[in-house]
Amino acid sequence: MSRKLFFALLVLLVPALLFAQSGKLRGVVTEKATGEPLIGANVIIEETNLGSSTDLNGEYIILNVPPGVYSIKVSYIGYAPFTISNVRVSANLTTTQDVQLSSVAIQVGEVIVIADRPLVQRNTTNTIRMTTQEDIKSIPFRGLQNILALNAGVVLQNGNLYVRGGRSGEVTYFLEGANTTNPLTNAQTVGVIQEAIEEVQLQAGGYTAEFGGSNSAIVRTSLRSGTPDYHAAVSYQTDDFAKPGETFLGTSGFGFRNGVVTLSGPLFINNLKFFVAGQHNYIRDRDQRRVVPFSFDSLRVDVNDARYDNTKSLSEQMLLPGPVAFEENFIPHNWDETNGFQGTMTYDMQPFKFRLAGSYSARRLPTGRNWPNALANMFRFRTQQQNINTGFVELKLTHVLNPSTYYEVGVSYQDVRSRSFDPDMEDVSGPAPGAITVGGAPYVPSFFDNWNWYSDSLVSEQLGYTGFQRRYNGPFAWSTIFGFNFNDPNTPVNGYNRNSQTGWGFNLDLTSQLSSTYELKIGGRAESWVVRSYNIGSIQRTMEYLYGIYGTTPRSFDNLEKLSIELSKTSAGNINYYGYDVFGNEVDDGPDGPQKPLFASMYAQNKFEFRDLVLNVGARFEYYDTKAKVFPDPANFSEVFNEDLDVIDQSKLATADAFSLVLPRISFSFPVTDKTVFYAMYGKYAQLASLNQLYVGNTILSRTVSPISRGNAYLTPIGSMMKPERTTQYEMGFRQQLTDNFAFTVTGFYKDLKDQLSLRSYLDANGVPLFFAYLNEDFGTVKGLELTLDVRRTNRLAGKITYTLSDARGTGSNSRSGQGALESNIGIPSSFINPLDFNQTHRGTVTLDYRFGRDDGGPILSGLGLNTLLSFNSGHGFTKVPVPSSLGQATAWTIGTYPLADPRFSRPEEPINSSTTPWVFNIDLNFSKTFWIGDVTAELYVNVLNALNTKQVLYVYPTTGTPDDDGFLTSPLADSYKAIENFAEFYKAINLDNQWSYDGTGRGPAGNMYGTPRQIRVGVRVEM
Repeated sequence: MSRKLFFALLVLLVPALLFAQSGKLRGVVTEKATGEPLIGANVIIEETNLGSSTDLNGEYIILNVPPGVYSIKVSYIGYAPFTISNVRVSANLTTTQDVQLSSVAIQVGEVIVIADRPLVQRNTTNTIRMTTQEDIKSIPFRGLQNILALNAGVVLQNGNLYVRGGRSGEVTYFLEGANTTNPLTNAQTVGVIQEAIEEVQLQAGGYTAEFGGSNSAIVRTSLRSGTPDYHAAVSYQTDDFAKPGETFLGTSGFGFRNGVVTLSGPLFINNLKFFVAGQHNYIRDRDQRRVVPFSFDSLRVDVNDARYDNTKSLSEQMLLPGPVAFEENFIPHNWDETNGFQGTMTYDMQPFKFRLAGSYSARRLPTGRNWPNALANMFRFRTQQQNINTGFVELKLTHVLNPSTYYEVGVSYQDVRSRSFDPDMEDVSGPAPGAITVGGAPYVPSFFDNWNWYSDSLVSEQLGYTGFQRRYNGPFAWSTIFGFNFNDPNTPVNGYNRNSQTGWGFNLDLTSQLSSTYELKIGGRAESWVVRSYNIGSIQRTMEYLYGIYGTTPRSFDNLEKLSIELSKTSAGNINYYGYDVFGNEVDDGPDGPQKPLFASMYAQNKFEFRDLVLNVGARFEYYDTKAKVFPDPANFSEVFNEDLDVIDQSKLATADAFSLVLPRISFSFPVTDKTVFYAMYGKYAQLASLNQLYVGNTILSRTVSPISRGNAYLTPIGSMMKPERTTQYEMGFRQQLTDNFAFTVTGFYKDLKDQLSLRSYLDANGVPLFFAYLNEDFGTVKGLELTLDVRRTNRLAGKITYTLSDARGTGSNSRSGQGALESNIGIPSSFINPLDFNQTHRGTVTLDYRFGRDDGGPILSGLGLNTLLSFNSGHGFTKVPVPSSLGQATAWTIGTYPLADPRFSRPEEPINSSTTPWVFNIDLNFSKTFWIGDVTAELYVNVLNALNTKQVLYVYPTTGTPDDDGFLTSPLADSYKAIENFAEFYKAINLDNQWSYDGTGRGPAGNMYGTPRQIRVGVRVEM
């Protein structure tokens, strides 16, 4: 609670020292009649302190403009004032706005013009795609990833973003100029409330030297700022119109509820403005999957356990406590809830500008209740819960030295903490831990969060959970229909984990407009993280190891070091940790101390802006220091291995070398006219793969290389030898505005991928495999063509079409692509280039927005709108494999997908990814009706996702190439099992209809084989 309060106060009350990434406004002021430049004309951005005067050429430049929509007022003695409203300025971009003034002798009053958004970006030299708050309001769905996936070159597959053929995790996220990418996972740290977004920029490669740490794309989000007057908005939407398992208008509801409140305005003193947004998001069934209903009544236990009587026939055995049944499109107890807020505060006291941006969110969800775990746990009372708390704050100062030069200094802090625990144990008063013996003296372990109680029958009995086999061993599972297991209702939570990632960031940037055509930007950034992780896989076995199976025979250890080593190295407890001790308590140093990576960068960016040429030339220096512990000589790791303890002696490990790279970037554009632009770029990029592939506890690392433990079976690979992955990218494009309301952009790109992480066997000098390791040995190439057509609103209709033709090929789609070859002893993974798993040759979207404006079309049609979004793709590659001819280590319930679960059984029948899944088409709709009542605007809207309720095939079984047959039931191997009562029917219900085994493979693609069914969400939005 104290951490939540800290972030709340920090976001709302701490003095601000942050200013968002800004843009530039420039143009020429001329006399309308003669075209002559006007010298000394005043150009003011209204409701700000920003402005400029024209020079001898009539040119003006205004730097450091926060992203947003403004009114620009131009005045000159003897000429009528001229005001242009609806001018959008975007972060790090130049907005050009030329003005022509009329003499007062012509007797015209003040001229007011509403600007249209430019269809052609004249001043950008690479591909930048922007989505504004106005765009977001009419998009039928929520979620930043879904919004980004509407852009050309972006693939959203299996919950991961792939941009221009790069791997997942190659997108770097910036919020208000701060890097909010978690280095442990390379995922976005801070989720952004949609209503708080001012604009989102996607730079799909080709970005300038100012940005780095990414091989594929940069996503820059700017939050909304405070307004001169008070404004408030409330929105709420839901799909909760039908009971679980039932339908409304032929549509299932998933219990989705989303409410958002925003407030902005002045605060206390002049020039101090704030914006804040709060959100509550809840969904009853977070899987949102297609579930084909099934029900099996009167099933009985069929395995010899405590409830099985050998003297009775199967028909006389104990019945399960209820039917095994699931309703249509509903997984029970599978909720997900998030509460959060975000805000900004701006204080403008020229020549200083101060701004604060902050965010906090708290997410709760049960684990083990999503599919496929929901089936085995359907009778279970106790399940684990995960809490994820995320805080972010950034403070930045901008100092304007003169009208052409300013600098920014910023400091950011991020804190992500996750905990998976037993919620039933939060308010229990259990027995104190018993003493064990360490060094001949009693020692009482300090179990963090009291996870030692989770599997303790004495504590569980206080909550009414009974039936334990032994002190720490829960009830037997119920087996039925040839060994399919269901967990007993009283089954305890048998695991616990916690982790945290805390990061500090610092940046310094100087921007100077040295002349009307030359801008220089230099700067640097540093990030320091503290990363901790703790996971225990079996509390039951850990407690039995410490205290005996009945809790009455505590174990003795020579010292605390041996206690930690022996407890964690046994496969019984499966404990992996760093930044914590073996019992889950934080430690700050020593062999179990946290990981502390450090990243830094510097850049110099030169921008030349002429009327017929824009040139960006820059270079970037990047520094990566993971501070990981590594073998001084991996081929002779025995030098650091303590064979007596069967563990690595960390005092003999070395620290990994830091990496330094210099990355040149050059890009240019030729604005032939204000409607025709050619552009091209070349650049080198680099980033580290996610650090969760590098950081691992010493015990797990020791087991990987131990002469006793290691073998051909899959173990945690060693990542300490990994280095940055590199990309060289080329891009060339053409922007053309054909009419006042229609333009298109064509972009071609080529990427050379090098040093991508891959799983390999590390060999000694004689070529003998020693252990599995992540090495930078994968490579690939990507080439593609992107087409975007924009239609500005004409006769109420606006539209946008995107299309991508791509060919992404490489030696591996992810770092573990070669695992099958290694584990099946085929040898070194293939070095042939094949289509990547996520390559979609054809992909596109068509967006049409038909909307009546205010007082347009009469009282009924006024404010009525329809947004239609069609998306399509040509599917992705997969590799056919034969249907297994024997069970091996699989069961009769999992054999159909065993080639996915165990790569040793995945012998390709064709070149990798030669086959392709079917085409996918989807239509989403947004209907809305807006009412204006004085200063209040109210909007009723309906979002229909997958409007046609199409059963979209996203994945197929590699054995058959279809989504509804894994090949097992029709194979000779199944003949004997089909004779078992209910076997074939149950197999079809859980596997062929609902992909239980497919989703549970762990190493195969996650998620349903089909897209989500239709959803209807009704909402209201009120602004005042």
